[in-house]
Amino acid sequence: MIKFRSGDLMRIKSNMPLKMLITNTKVGRNTKALVASVSERKVRHPDAMISVFTAVDSISNELASIIQSPASDDLVIIEKEEKLEELMEMNQGLLQCMGVSHASIETVLRSTLKYKLASKLTGAGGGGCVLTLLPSRTVVDQVIAELESCGFTCLIAGIGGNGLEVCFGGSS
Repeated sequence: MIKFRSGDLMRIKSNMPLKMLITNTKVGRNTKALVASVSERKVRHPDAMISVFTAVDSISNELASIIQSPASDDLVIIEKEEKLEELMEMNQGLLQCMGVSHASIETVLRSTLKYKLASKLTGAGGGGCVLTLLPSRTVVDQVIAELESCGFTCLIAGIGGNGLEVCFGGSS
């Protein structure tokens, strides 16, 4: 996982397996216009927007800390997943405050919330994709069926594995 910190790019290694549902709303977006809109909002409400940006940074730092800390057993993993769910919900609320959500994103949020799953937009917002944390205790078939009935496309991604490995000469 890669995280931005105060303009710097930082790689973080997850010490816990995570599964995410990626829902593509199939709604195109104009990143340049969304960034301009957030900038205009910052000019109109500088103190409030600085507080929002500070909160987003705090959430990112806490999330990085949680996923980098060791997960010794299933109980610890469940506790960490619950914290991640809360952080994702808080982050999504802040993104809504910035004005970068969209009706299609809100549809995904309502659908996943019915199953007590935490979701947030990804990228610039305004459409695009939504990430939903899939805790280890989650069955996703019904969630995916509901989202796909809305015309969305769903994929499941694992986070925290070794990634691509190339082996030579039969060794692993």
